[in-house]
Amino acid sequence: MARADAGNTVPAAVRARSRPWVLVAWCVWLLAWLTPALLVGPATADPRPWTEPASAPAALLAGAALFLVAAWPFWPALLPNGFPRGGSAHPPRGTTVGARFIGLSAVEALILAALAAPMLVTAWSIGGRLEVWPASAAGAGLAVCAIGLRLAAAGLGGGAPRRLMFGALLLAGGPPAAYYAVAETLGADLPWLLEASPVVALVEAGTAGWPEETWHQVARLWLWPMVGVGLGVVGVLKARHAARRARRPAA
Repeated sequence: MARADAGNTVPAAVRARSRPWVLVAWCVWLLAWLTPALLVGPATADPRPWTEPASAPAALLAGAALFLVAAWPFWPALLPNGFPRGGSAHPPRGTTVGARFIGLSAVEALILAALAAPMLVTAWSIGGRLEVWPASAAGAGLAVCAIGLRLAAAGLGGGAPRRLMFGALLLAGGPPAAYYAVAETLGADLPWLLEASPVVALVEAGTAGWPEETWHQVARLWLWPMVGVGLGVVGVLKARHAARRARRPAA
């Protein structure tokens, strides 16, 4: 009986090391985005704009936005089956979405924000402009979007995490790439295309302040939280449906 029970639980050593790498990856990611302004720019005779100290806050905000939208939401889905996902020892995918899952995700987002704050202060002290409250509002909206992506990935199960991660990367990097490609090839200026990226939303809010135009307000402050809420609702409904089917007695 003891051996059977041991096979159905996650060892304490596994639980203890289930997510320390998450915090390490977060810190390394943000430091990597600060490295050009901290080390590369001062050592070059003719620094590029992205290596100048004034670009440090924008670079760090861009790294935080990309990490928050395209990496962090999918950690639970990418963990091996033997690692806990906030529920029972071996919860079936598609049935772990609930209030506890949402609460733990929100707490984890707050911890990541607290870890990022000293690096943001460092980037701010190096140079450049940083609008604290607009950046905080836009960052909170992206956190809501990220939690919604996490709920959708956990609730839909199957290959949904991979598809959602690909979609998040496309949304984060696609609009800036398309904007610069159109500008370089056709000479056209399409600012609305650039604003369609969550990365640009956070960078612009943190460096330009509160948006005045309606489209800028929607793109930087309202669009991504609404997307996250919609995805989260889909994930919760799918998870509840899967849980009801799992409890249904076999015919």
